[in-house]
Amino acid sequence: MKILVFSDIHDDEIMLEKLKSYYKKNKFDYVFICGDITNHSVSFAEDVIVAFPNCFLVPGNNEPQAVMDFLKTKDNYIHEKRVELRDGLNVVGFGYSNITPFGTPNEYSESEIYERMSKLKIDNNTLLITHCPPYGYFDEVRGKRIGSSSIKRIVEEKQPLAILCGHVHEYEGAAKVGRTELIKVPAANNNKLCDLTIRNKNTYVEYITV
Repeated sequence: MKILVFSDIHDDEIMLEKLKSYYKKNKFDYVFICGDITNHSVSFAEDVIVAFPNCFLVPGNNEPQAVMDFLKTKDNYIHEKRVELRDGLNVVGFGYSNITPFGTPNEYSESEIYERMSKLKIDNNTLLITHCPPYGYFDEVRGKRIGSSSIKRIVEEKQPLAILCGHVHEYEGAAKVGRTELIKVPAANNNKLCDLTIRNKNTYVEYITV
């Protein structure tokens, strides 16, 4: 299974064209988008979905209400949903972020994140798409960790096959949370994407600059 993964494109028209070009040159079964598509533009969000019809996406913390209203009408939107994929795998989405100092539109308290995620059907065959990383993984900004302790707790308890997350623009990389493969997706507005292959439930990721 081949998956194009990106996050935090933030209305970057030039990067969208680069992503479309990479997508057309390679064969992908799915596209995963880890949030923060746009800070204000419904039309940009629409362009993204048209460009990647086989995408699954979650909202970031920056999508405004008009964009949220649009995204919720699309089958690609999987915040708090589960979709069955090929090869016995499934994808579960959970967007938004924990509380930030900036008062962005889509934020949950840690208690609400845990309560909502506890209800999701996450298992060992799940590819979990979140916007926010789990606490302690690729999340240190200016000496402070800004990841979600509740997402970390859910991953430790439910042990999905992999978690893919964005939000923190400064990092990319892979780590293990128990048996779960954590893939920190770089910010697309830094001209980066992930090319992910899953074979026999093993993940192989390339971080690509375009």
